[in-house]
Amino acid sequence: MHYSPGALHMHTTYSDGSGSVEDLVRAARGAGLEWIILTDHDTLGGKHYEGWHDGVLLVVDHEITPDRNHFLALNVDEVVDNTLAPQDFVDEVYARGGFGIIAHPDEHVKNDFKDIYRWDDWAVDGPRERDGRPVGIELWNHLSDWGEHLTRRNKELMYFFPQLALHGPTSDTLAWWDRLNMAGKRTFGVGGIDVHAIKRKAPWGEIEVFPYQWTFGTLTNYLLLDAPLPTDVSAAMNQVYGALAAGRSYFLNRRDGTCPALGFYAEQGGQRCEIGSNPRLRDGALAITADVGSAAELRLIGNGRLAARSNRAFRYDVREPGVYRLEASRKGRQWLFSNPIYVEE
Repeated sequence: MHYSPGALHMHTTYSDGSGSVEDLVRAARGAGLEWIILTDHDTLGGKHYEGWHDGVLLVVDHEITPDRNHFLALNVDEVVDNTLAPQDFVDEVYARGGFGIIAHPDEHVKNDFKDIYRWDDWAVDGPRERDGRPVGIELWNHLSDWGEHLTRRNKELMYFFPQLALHGPTSDTLAWWDRLNMAGKRTFGVGGIDVHAIKRKAPWGEIEVFPYQWTFGTLTNYLLLDAPLPTDVSAAMNQVYGALAAGRSYFLNRRDGTCPALGFYAEQGGQRCEIGSNPRLRDGALAITADVGSAAELRLIGNGRLAARSNRAFRYDVREPGVYRLEASRKGRQWLFSNPIYVEE
C-alpha cells in the first residue's frame, strides 16, 4: 500500500489567489506533497499547466461559485454555469462525466474577512440520479474554519496564532455525512485548504494571510494506492480521482502532528480490508484495528455513534453491520479523520 499525500481546493491569479500556478506547484513541492487539485473560481484558465512538475502532479479543475452553494467540479473539461440552481449544476457536472465535492457546507458567520458561503439546502446531496456515483463533502475547510472564528478583537491574535481559530469539522457536518453513508448514499469526506495567499494591509505594512507553502502543511489528504503514482499524466490523474471517489483516503492537520501511513483496517481471515472497503460479517469474524503511531485520542464512530475510544491504538470486534470511521484528536484539538469501512451483513 502506498500512501500519497496531497491537497485540494486552492486558488491562483486565474481567479482570486495572489500567486501563479508556478508559485502553487513550488509551494506544494516544498511541503512534501505528491499531488494537488487546483480549483479556481469558475475558470479552467490554468488547464494548460496540468501534469507533472518536478515530482508534483497538478490536476486542474474548477469551483462552481454562485453567491452561496459552492461545489468543486472534478474531471470536467468545461466550466459549468454557476447561474444554474445547485441541483441543476450538480447534475450538469455528472452529465459531463465528472463528479464533485460540496464545499464548506456549514458556514454561519459574516465578518470583515468573509461572507457566508454555506450549502443552503442539505437535501441536495448529489446528482438526482445517484446510481452509486461518487459524491464528496469537504468536512473541514481550513480557511472557512479560521474565518468563522475571526472577530475584530481577535484578528491580530488569530493571524499570528492561526491554530487557535481552528476547531475542525462542525458536528452538524459530521452528522450529515454519517446520515448519508448510513442511508446507502456513499459519500467520501475530504479536508480542503481553500488557500488564496490573501494579501491585506496591516498597520505595519502588507501581510499575507496563509502563504501557499505554509497552508500546504495543514490539511493533507492521504490517498491509499496500490502503487505509487505513474509518470503517465492521464493514468496518474485517474489514480487520484479513483482513490478519492472510492473513499480510499484519510486527512489530518499536519500542524498538529504527522501520520503518513495510518493503520486503520478491518481484519478478516488473515486479510486486511482497507479504508473504503466492504467486508461482510457472513464471511467470518471481523475486527477493526487502528494505530496512528503516536499519542492521540482515538474514537471509532460506528453508525454515527461512539463505538470505541482509546489512546494511540485499539482493536475492536465488529458484531453489527454499519459504517465505521476513525476520528483522532491531539492535545484536545481535532486532528485526523478517515473515510469509512463499510461493514455489510
